[in-house]
Amino acid sequence: MKSGQRVLITDDFMKVGGTMNGMKNLLEEFDCTLAGIAVLVEAEHAGETLVDDYYSLVKLHAVNEKDRTIQLSEGNYFLKESSI
Repeated sequence: MKSGQRVLITDDFMKVGGTMNGMKNLLEEFDCTLAGIAVLVEAEHAGETLVDDYYSLVKLHAVNEKDRTIQLSEGNYFLKESSI
């Protein structure tokens, strides 16, 4: 990365955002600007997340290994008032 670049961080699966926080810190080390955060699947979390401003496409609610089923819903990208 070059200093001053705008960077979109993407992740395939986010639990509470620890990886995203690490990536944001890395951007600071390279003197880059965060353009946004995109997530394919976010886990449903009862507690607090470490990242507040992100877009997800799918939210994972539950996995039942016995029945081999998963419960999904639309991610916050579809719920925010002004989507990108």
